[in-house]
Amino acid sequence: MEVHMLLCWFATSVCFLASPALSAKKPPHILYIVADDLGWNDVGWHNPDIKTPNLDKMARGGVILNSSYVHPICTPSRNSFLTGVYPFRVGLSGTAISPRQPRYMSLKTPTLPEKLKKLGYSTHMIGKWHLGFCNERYTPTRRGFDSFLGFYTGTQDYYTHRTAKGYDFRFNQTVFYPPKKQYSTKTYAKRAVDIIKEHKKNRNPLFLYLAFQSVHTPLQVPKKYEKPYSAIKNKDRRVFSGMVTAMDDAIGAVMTAFRKHKFTGNLLVVFTTDNGGAAHIVGNNFPLRGSKTTVWEGGTRAVSFVYSKTLLKEKGYVHEGLFHATDWYPTLLAVAGGKPRFEKHIDGINQWPMIRSRKPSKRSEFVYEIDRSRPTAAIRVGDYKLIVGNPGDYNNWYRVAATNSFCPIYDENESGGDEDIFIYESLNNMVRNAKGYVRWLSHKIPGFNMVKKWHRIRQEARCRELKKKDKEKWRFPKYLLYNIKNDPSERKNLAGYKPMLVQKMKRRLGYYKKKSLVSHSREKVAGADPRLHHGVWTPGWCE
Repeated sequence: MEVHMLLCWFATSVCFLASPALSAKKPPHILYIVADDLGWNDVGWHNPDIKTPNLDKMARGGVILNSSYVHPICTPSRNSFLTGVYPFRVGLSGTAISPRQPRYMSLKTPTLPEKLKKLGYSTHMIGKWHLGFCNERYTPTRRGFDSFLGFYTGTQDYYTHRTAKGYDFRFNQTVFYPPKKQYSTKTYAKRAVDIIKEHKKNRNPLFLYLAFQSVHTPLQVPKKYEKPYSAIKNKDRRVFSGMVTAMDDAIGAVMTAFRKHKFTGNLLVVFTTDNGGAAHIVGNNFPLRGSKTTVWEGGTRAVSFVYSKTLLKEKGYVHEGLFHATDWYPTLLAVAGGKPRFEKHIDGINQWPMIRSRKPSKRSEFVYEIDRSRPTAAIRVGDYKLIVGNPGDYNNWYRVAATNSFCPIYDENESGGDEDIFIYESLNNMVRNAKGYVRWLSHKIPGFNMVKKWHRIRQEARCRELKKKDKEKWRFPKYLLYNIKNDPSERKNLAGYKPMLVQKMKRRLGYYKKKSLVSHSREKVAGADPRLHHGVWTPGWCE
């Protein structure tokens, strides 16, 4: 009798301990935020002139990844985020996918949402895809997402959702029309809040990939976000700064929804940009060198952090360890309870111990870029970075545009900046009012718009000439070597001082080059023309 009771007690205890709710904590909800073209100097924790209170609070209350790297342009980075595989291995390096190109994320590489679905996650995507759409099988809901609200291409109007003479906005596979005159950042935040509200009844963990359009061109923002930056003279920089704050506001609304519906006790937030800021337009990466599209640090070093109220053993600090875009795939897979060590095909490394427990980074090297079309290649090994070939078109240390010059990055970097003629604010106001009246009166004069257009064409020609001179100013040797730890702004080329190290890193780069594939066809397909699809960018014109 006693033996029978003992066996019953033991069996009950084993069942009790094996209960999923008690033997292992429920996998966390994951919010994965990607900003577009956000520069190193475009966030509040690096630049107090930028107002990002929601991002600042999470960054400073979590773990800031100070050596987090992405690719020089959006499509390659997004491929790395979702597959953990270097884009040069799957034919996606070098350039972003244009709307008429039959390029796409490889079907041979599983995606993060596909893996998370197998672990019981509900997976949703909002925002910019930019990983191919020429066939439906390359679109988000065919690559692991339960739902998708957003656009397929790389850029569009924030209000009309038009790009390159076609409309591009979807809810799942269906063409979707948000409320007229609604700013897209608000549309995305509203959708995220709705998903969170609907998911509170669901026992599955949530994976929400929130890929903002912000702060990519065109430069557009509601006036209320531009007003806090009225002191900024440069109109484009003023609008751009407002766009950053509008995105921060949207993220604040999403986090409020998570708190309201009691998700934050088991929530992990990841924030990163897809590439450096477009300093050649109006973004800023100072003191880092270069711009988006280049392999300089300004084009590839990302503003990034991880935040959680409960999942980080240590928080409120800056981690200097190396982290690469490909690492998000295995890291988040590990967070979700998966086994990234079995993902033999990937280039990413599980960095969860680094993030969660302040352990050293497991990464000692990564490839910035291998682009056969330029040709350009760059690799980081330890503290050293080797660039072989052309780093890109924008090679300066661009400061925030201080004036309203038509070509601020060239005018101000060559001349040292233009002084403001008008010293007194009252005189400034008088001049502004006079300019406003002249502008209104000018529109009444026949032929004024033609003259204005002619003037702009002349200014654009002048900008092209300044850009050409700026490119000619930089004549680089074949090899550039920098100690990034000691020289993060890349001012001293050490290649002549360390020829043996150059050769060693060159051989390592050669190892990766052997793995690179020729890029997908970049030819434009006539069948993609939206005029053939009722004015909408639509799949169905490639295999």
